[in-house]
Amino acid sequence: MFLTKNQEKMLEGEMGEVIAINMKLIVKIGEINEAEKLIPIKSAQIAGVSYFTVGEAIFSFFNLFSKEKVKVKVPSWLNPAGMDRENWEKMGISKKFAEKQFQIIEKYKEMGIETTLTCTPYLIGNQPNYGEHLAWSESSAVVMANSFFGARTNREGGPSSLAAALTGFTSEYDFHLTEKRQPTIKVNVETNLNSLSDFSALGYWYGKNFHGETPFITGLPQLSVNEAKMLSSAMAASGSVTLFHVKNLTPESDITSLNNIKERIIFSESEKQSVYDFFAQKETDFDLVAIGCPHASLVELLIIHNFFEDKILKKNVKFWVFTAQKVSHSKKFQSIQRFLERKGVEIFTDTCMVVSPIIRTKYKHILTNSAKASKYLSNSKQTKVTFKSLNHILRSVTE
Repeated sequence: MFLTKNQEKMLEGEMGEVIAINMKLIVKIGEINEAEKLIPIKSAQIAGVSYFTVGEAIFSFFNLFSKEKVKVKVPSWLNPAGMDRENWEKMGISKKFAEKQFQIIEKYKEMGIETTLTCTPYLIGNQPNYGEHLAWSESSAVVMANSFFGARTNREGGPSSLAAALTGFTSEYDFHLTEKRQPTIKVNVETNLNSLSDFSALGYWYGKNFHGETPFITGLPQLSVNEAKMLSSAMAASGSVTLFHVKNLTPESDITSLNNIKERIIFSESEKQSVYDFFAQKETDFDLVAIGCPHASLVELLIIHNFFEDKILKKNVKFWVFTAQKVSHSKKFQSIQRFLERKGVEIFTDTCMVVSPIIRTKYKHILTNSAKASKYLSNSKQTKVTFKSLNHILRSVTE
């Protein structure tokens, strides 16, 4: 692999042991993937934040890094934590867990990383530009960056995205290269996608059946940012898909070659319904309604708000919505939140149903409009999940 003189100095330890360790990781990943060089990145999005998922091991990692007080070289931000920073007690999080979680957040902050704690950085002003090289690690954000915005990033792990943030470089392979971004499966959508959950169903079905393959999708009349994030999150969760193209709607669709297409498939009403049927694990008596995987936007919060105008939540129903804290800072949000809290709906920030321990330990029967959440939550044998559209959920839990 070709390295510049500056990169060689970083690798050899002239800029400190921590930078050398991180450069070695980036170079080794590049060598394994036959990268010819390193490339500078514009931003990094870093996973490995929730104490529920990283545990005590993360602190040994921090102890090594804190010796030299290293700082990130590019704008960088964090994935969700295991709790709402302000309302963790209301969620039912223990004091011990909260203390550990705050320590983790603080360690990342010391490195100069913005503690956004969201899986949707593009909804809070961190939108990548077309053609920019990134090192993002949250699976749905990776697909959104590649597909909806036309930026270029591989699906980084937590350590590799942090290494890229601290050095400013990543290895040039896979989705950083134009030839690796070409579709191999053509998907024609022959059913109406009437809700965000329908886009989620399409993503889940595709990822489950065509693992890792880049699709070229036709038959979609529109693709909003909310529709794209539901599609992205589900296909990433079920099939490690990193990029999709939608004819006439995504940035690279018009310049994408179809020469590598090896299979043409149809997504019909029966395929869509099969996803809802697969996650129909319980019909009544839900412990919790969980919305916001990926984090809910103001548009989604407004849909919930408008539905509750003349409705009330049924007794014994918990209704939780997860969003980014920066979204909560707007006056519009605060008005929505006050109204919904009077209706019994709780809005939490900084975390979600997938990375918080309280969801799987306390709630056993969950209703959600996210196929991604359905997949991860149902991995627990103690948790039953039902996947429905947001409108269906609202109608079933209100009166």
